[in-house]
Amino acid sequence: MKTEKVSMGGCHRGSGKSRPAISRICAGVIAASLVGPAYSASLEEVVVTARKTAANTQDVSTSISAHSGEALTAQGIVDVKDLQNVTPGLIVNEMASYSMIFLRGIGSDSFQGPIDSSVATYLDGLYITYTSSQAQSLGVVESVNVMKGPQGTLYGRNAVGGAIVVETKKPSFQEPEVIASIEGGNYNMLKGKAHLAGPVSDTLALGISGLYMNRETYLTYTPDPSQKHKDYDDRGYKFAARWSPLDWLEVNGSHYQIRHTSADAVPLSNSDATPAFESVLTENDEPWETGVGTEVFTEMESTSSQISFDILSEWVNTKILFGHTEFFSNIFWDFDLSEEKVLIIEAVPNTAETDSLEIIFNSSERGPDWLSWIAGIYLEDTFKDQRTPLYVDAIAIARDITGIDLTAFNDLLDTLGLGVIGIQDTETVNAVLYGGVQTDAAAIFAEATFDVTDDISIRAGGRYSDETREITEAWVDARVQGLPLIGSTDFIRALDYPAQEKSWTDFNPSFGVDWRYNDSSMLYYSYTTGFKSGNWNGLNINSAPASIEPEEAESHEIGLKADWMDGDLRTNLALFTTTVENGHSQILSLASGGVTRLENASEYTVEGAEAEITYTGLIEGLRISFAGTWLKGEYEEFECTGFNPDTGLQEKADCSGNDTIRTPDFSGTLDIAYRFNVSRFEAEVGVGAYYNSGFWFNPRNNVEEEEYTKTNARASITDPETNLRLYAFGSNLNNAVSHMQKFRQDFGVGESYARPRMYGIGLEYKY
Repeated sequence: MKTEKVSMGGCHRGSGKSRPAISRICAGVIAASLVGPAYSASLEEVVVTARKTAANTQDVSTSISAHSGEALTAQGIVDVKDLQNVTPGLIVNEMASYSMIFLRGIGSDSFQGPIDSSVATYLDGLYITYTSSQAQSLGVVESVNVMKGPQGTLYGRNAVGGAIVVETKKPSFQEPEVIASIEGGNYNMLKGKAHLAGPVSDTLALGISGLYMNRETYLTYTPDPSQKHKDYDDRGYKFAARWSPLDWLEVNGSHYQIRHTSADAVPLSNSDATPAFESVLTENDEPWETGVGTEVFTEMESTSSQISFDILSEWVNTKILFGHTEFFSNIFWDFDLSEEKVLIIEAVPNTAETDSLEIIFNSSERGPDWLSWIAGIYLEDTFKDQRTPLYVDAIAIARDITGIDLTAFNDLLDTLGLGVIGIQDTETVNAVLYGGVQTDAAAIFAEATFDVTDDISIRAGGRYSDETREITEAWVDARVQGLPLIGSTDFIRALDYPAQEKSWTDFNPSFGVDWRYNDSSMLYYSYTTGFKSGNWNGLNINSAPASIEPEEAESHEIGLKADWMDGDLRTNLALFTTTVENGHSQILSLASGGVTRLENASEYTVEGAEAEITYTGLIEGLRISFAGTWLKGEYEEFECTGFNPDTGLQEKADCSGNDTIRTPDFSGTLDIAYRFNVSRFEAEVGVGAYYNSGFWFNPRNNVEEEEYTKTNARASITDPETNLRLYAFGSNLNNAVSHMQKFRQDFGVGESYARPRMYGIGLEYKY
């Protein structure tokens, strides 16, 4: 049988000379989480690939929250959105399937199809370029690592706020592995996972994984509760292969696909209609109730294919990774947020297609003990577009809805530049907005670690990026359709904007000093930077597409990672400050020039502190974990665009000195787990809580998320003789109200709600 060997994704040297904490650890295997349920009461060596080489998390001079796949399953974590409930400082919001991810208050609330997230997401080493699939379900994963702070040197593209790195299981050359589970829960939830992998020969290993999940939505359609919004439905698979024909060569290939349908984040409620439409629209601020039609939902499909070559040599190790990803989604959404169906907007479809190449060179064992290094190049070719139909429902108007004022709609059309069309009580206006953006990105990067003494190391690196974005097409088609609905006028090309192109270059340096003052403690200072290239506002009506300037982040962090009391106590502490120039801020408004528009905030700064504390020394089998993040974010000079809540009108306002969005003063988790034996069975029970002090959703600080606490619990019993594990979990057991999104726009304040109380029971088999 072939022995497991390590390449760029496996076991190389850590940094410089060998240390007991690092040794030559396999990068593909992540141990149990430091924050969340532990499957051993002791403090494990948690292995991460934060610098694209294997290292124990206690030896990496940056803040990382590491979660094993087993730990996430035990807590009922089903997708990236749920990670915020076990990772303080992380906020993952969703708007009609678009993900808005913030880490330590750094992120972007934009959700146009062609726009990028400010927190990068990686799946098996591939950068995910489209925000719409970043919160999809987690299948059979090995680990999820949340890397906090700018990651501009090694992870590069758009990692201004940090990176979420998801690693799925890959087949082993050693033994076959079988994982199968079935799970049921409230809202008629049924979930299944399967993973089969193992050696076919001494040089070839294959694997296949599958995921299925279906449950009813937790939303109630208020006008007619007997009608149901679409189910939450996920189904996906992954094929993987490892081939090692030579001692110095390993080839890994995989193909991954997931399909997702859901109404959870699409049917929003209008909790506070704007004055111009308060007599027209029905308000509803009851949690988990909606007024918009049952036909609003999102559906998406994403595929990812990759092949990598790990080449070991005496002087340098090389990894070559080719990736191809494709994505599409259809979003059916009611923009007025109410049952009257006055203005409906769709995104049919959003698409993205990416080809990428990354070549990484890494120091080998032949080099000097005092030096380790990594260098590489990255190339990407991405095209993303969005087609957005919008229309006023003719039937709703023809029924003479009480209090409706057609003047308001015509005023809006005038603002849009389509006033020449007008609206009569027997007509509806249709418009289709389109924007497509081509991205060509290239980067070179390098980082070196020098062991100055046995205890002190210095790290320095940098990344040079060159990105070009072209808005290839931007146009608006429009038509007027009369009643009765027998025929319609043809669409006419109302507006057609020429292609535009813009390029940006940037250099992102990094620097750090690590002092290991004993075998179990490290004090570090880290300076990191990040760059997110500019872009185009691709959905436009009354003005030509305008560009936005790049985001640039600079962060300083001082931290202490230490184990005490013979390893019973672990304390990871950090102080940090991050400044972002030209932060991307979104306006959701038809009157802003399109459905959504981005603008640059001049500068903002977020300061904070973090603590992760784990104690196992109280009684045998008991593990107590606390993690907390304290933040203070403030805009510098920022004339922001928003809506006046008294008039409902869009206007400019001075947001200087306001709190930055999605920046809670404090968020934290407390988890208590106890592992014990009952006869031959191994049992574990755990309880936990997540607290968020609340934050603002908009720079004007007039749309608020109030403080909330969510409690959870879990229990499992494992039979080591049959390899069966029976488990149960409950999340948000106190049914706390929080939001996936909340915003103010032309028609009022829209709200979509995060998951209420969820619970389930499952049976898992492992071999």
